[in-house]
Amino acid sequence: MSLNHATYINAQHLKGFIAYLARVISGATPLDFTVGFSRNKLPVGYEQEFPGYVDVRRGGGPVYVVFARTLGDLFRKYWWNKKGYDENKLALDAVSAAIEVAIDGENSTWHQELAIKACHEVMHWGFGEGRRPYTANMNWAMRQGKNLASVLRIGRESLSGKNPNLDAFGRNPDSNPKMNAGWTKYYALALPNHIIYDGRVGAALGFLVRRYLESLPRHEQPASVPSELRFLWADAEGGGKLHDPSSGQYEFGKLYAGPYGSKAWACVNVQANWVLSEALDVAKAGWCSGQDGLRKLEAALFMLGYDLSRADERNPMVEAA
Repeated sequence: MSLNHATYINAQHLKGFIAYLARVISGATPLDFTVGFSRNKLPVGYEQEFPGYVDVRRGGGPVYVVFARTLGDLFRKYWWNKKGYDENKLALDAVSAAIEVAIDGENSTWHQELAIKACHEVMHWGFGEGRRPYTANMNWAMRQGKNLASVLRIGRESLSGKNPNLDAFGRNPDSNPKMNAGWTKYYALALPNHIIYDGRVGAALGFLVRRYLESLPRHEQPASVPSELRFLWADAEGGGKLHDPSSGQYEFGKLYAGPYGSKAWACVNVQANWVLSEALDVAKAGWCSGQDGLRKLEAALFMLGYDLSRADERNPMVEAA
């Protein structure tokens, strides 16, 4: 699969979408986004800190509904695993340190042990030890044996630069790099300017693409999602359509496993890296500036893709006032 940075960024609809995304990041184009978070997963004190109200998700349990005027507002409401952004950053920094030690030791006697430890730290943070994704990804890592450090290095090199070699992810999954919700976390922490591309981030990008296309004058709206903007999403754990950004004529495909799915996942991950980096440079927004700017933007998108079922509702708290 051939992918070139200059060719991709200059594709017909990319410049318009990047400009739109930059306005969303800066707050010039409001997000006006309503979302309901599962109450039993929120950090202690979350409901007291952020105004909202309690409701019930259709077919699910109680949720705490909040409204975000801008993407920066949504970032400030970030949480994962009952922790806010700063606490999670400390955990990510520790995982990054383990990966850095493993990379530095790839030519040492202990390369396999260091690589396994780094993979464990990634999957433990991302999924929790013992859960199915943790077990599946660690089993794959263990099957690589003494080749693990080399396979991971090939993956890093294949995702890097202006002409990434995505075909490296479409070969034998038992002996070549793979991409999924776990390994995107590894590469995001091992490489600069590389985001964690999971189902929620993909859903958020698809949602923003749809909003961009719908914002165009009627005669300029394409009949379907242009190929360069077809970001892939995935179901929430347990299924359901909470992450599906599709609506009307604009439909988005899904992430999936297997060799071809791994290559497609790697492709949209790289495309998202490039698009978000470009939009970030244009936006110059204070909330996602500095060394961790791209990670903060990723965190905001992670929140945006949590549940799109209320995405287009007006702010109910304002309506009731």
